[in-house]
Amino acid sequence: MRISKLAALSMVMILAAGAAACGQSTVQSEAVQPPAQSEAAAAPQQEGAEQPEFYADVSPEVNPYTGLAKTENYPQGTRGVAVMINNVQAALPQSGLNAADLVYEMETESGITRLMAVYRDYTAMPTVGPIRSARDQHVQLMLPLNALYAHIGTSTYAASMLDTYHFTDVRSLDGKYRNYYWIDAERRAARAQEHCVYTDGENFAEAVERYGLDTALGEEPAPVFNWVPLQEPRRELTGGAARSVYVRFSSYAYSEFVYNEAAGTYTKYEFGGPQQDMAEGGSPYTADNLFILFTEMEKYPDGVLTHVSMENGAGLYFCGGRYEVVRWKKGRPEQPLRILDSEGHETDIRVNPGRSYVAMVDSAQIENMHIDRKTLQELGL
Repeated sequence: MRISKLAALSMVMILAAGAAACGQSTVQSEAVQPPAQSEAAAAPQQEGAEQPEFYADVSPEVNPYTGLAKTENYPQGTRGVAVMINNVQAALPQSGLNAADLVYEMETESGITRLMAVYRDYTAMPTVGPIRSARDQHVQLMLPLNALYAHIGTSTYAASMLDTYHFTDVRSLDGKYRNYYWIDAERRAARAQEHCVYTDGENFAEAVERYGLDTALGEEPAPVFNWVPLQEPRRELTGGAARSVYVRFSSYAYSEFVYNEAAGTYTKYEFGGPQQDMAEGGSPYTADNLFILFTEMEKYPDGVLTHVSMENGAGLYFCGGRYEVVRWKKGRPEQPLRILDSEGHETDIRVNPGRSYVAMVDSAQIENMHIDRKTLQELGL
């Protein structure tokens, strides 16, 4: 069976990561260990995330989460927040996605996905939710952001990682033990409680102060990407046109993104309709940048929760109705997610400023991805 070039690139990177991890008996035996017992959790415990020197030329005058100019009330030197959001069909519509600087999506268990919405200014959050529990794969993307963390409950693996990196009760609010939310009574009349829990900037900020969370950074968070400077023209991606993008997470979860040329953004659809944001009266969720990053996934020993490899892989970057093939690299939980060129150089691509959506998808789903109704193999990718 023929495979696409993107699948081949992803396989090469995964094999290279395995070869570099000498001393590990097999990928399976090491990957499924709880974070507290793994090499990742055995990393030196530290207060903040690693600062990437490779983004040193990004202007300090921009929001490091978006690359856009800082607003008048920008929270200089204060942590942002990452909020876990329920994404099963029964939880829709959600609230607060369009106010997020970043949205991350990954499979968590049984084919379902969960979102993590990131806000640079937590005091300005609109109504956000429904809020759900922490997962270790999301924690690993949250740590380099130097943000606070809002969730209700945790998996065993996520709890272990939060403890290891000194987040529990210091930089995270777990709604099972500390209240910062309310339950929407109207929704609760017809839905399970996990689909009805919300917070906003006022409630979250009051709880942060009440529980004494560590909000002071002393410096700005590191840039999330290697942003194109605002004084330069936006970069046109080199791979080809991408007016619609279809990505499949599992037989249960799949999404389509449709490019709006007038707005210069991608609109997200899932479960057969636009992913609505009720904090904006039902407007669809849109993003300026899309990153679809492929990696290896497998079940943890419990046979339910999904383990997501955070070493490296291949992927696609979409912006302005076009795409590029990229590589991604991460490593230890506190290390930043980097988006590299596809030529094998240690070169971080320039990313156009704006709100970004990042999906990590099982490499087995590469064959099910479409760009403008064509498979990646049909496109020569």
